[in-house]
Amino acid sequence: MRVTFLGHSGFFLELPEADLLFDYYKGNLPVPDPGKPLFVFVSHVHADHFSKRIFSLAEKTEQIRYVLSDDIPKDKVPGELRAAGLVRFAGPDEDLRIPFCRTGSGKNAAGGQVKAEGPSLRVRTFPSTDEGVAFLVDMPSAARIYHAGDLNDWHWDDVDREWNDDQYRRYQGALAKIASCVAEDGHVPDAAFVPVDTRLGDGEFYWMGLDEYMKAVGARNIFPMHLFGDPSVIDRMRGLPCAEEYRDRIFGSGTPGEQFRIGENEV
Repeated sequence: MRVTFLGHSGFFLELPEADLLFDYYKGNLPVPDPGKPLFVFVSHVHADHFSKRIFSLAEKTEQIRYVLSDDIPKDKVPGELRAAGLVRFAGPDEDLRIPFCRTGSGKNAAGGQVKAEGPSLRVRTFPSTDEGVAFLVDMPSAARIYHAGDLNDWHWDDVDREWNDDQYRRYQGALAKIASCVAEDGHVPDAAFVPVDTRLGDGEFYWMGLDEYMKAVGARNIFPMHLFGDPSVIDRMRGLPCAEEYRDRIFGSGTPGEQFRIGENEV
């Protein structure tokens, strides 16, 4: 796959059988390939993860599906897309099959367009420690992608210890669910997108969520996100002693438009 960092928590993934867009909210929208399925994911309604501009992509390709967290109000989604069955709302703890969109396969007896049967994505969702959901996506080619959205160990200095402890417990619970899914076949995500936010504890606790994720679940390639304008946090994460076992799997400089190619034993 080819991974393009769009900014903040937005990523565009190009795979042989389909393209995936996660949590776009600003910058240049990717140009869809009209001959290739496109799946658009939104983890939650926060303004730094969701823009209604994503719905303009349906004007450029018929092969599109939207997988949206169910905290996004339906009136923010064009009615014609919902009526056409192109939008799936998902809450936590769901196990979905999202079919590829196929066009031009003929007419039925009543003269209506028939969609050809084809492959589907398996999408499993997990409860966020903030809003919405996290996604674990399995491609027909067996590629596996994890996008955390705002699922993280949010540790703030200006809240009480009880709140922070509850965040930790909830995060560990979600990670246990993800790890259980991964343990079914032993295939850790090929690409994982996980927050590293230097606002946490005045920059002291940005590393916890990613490190806890790697120890509980793991990934072949890790892309820190939710940078809030501080791309230096990626190199700081690489330099931490806790990251010794996986620092060579951490990629990115925090520059929008940066691309990475993930192949067989290659990035």
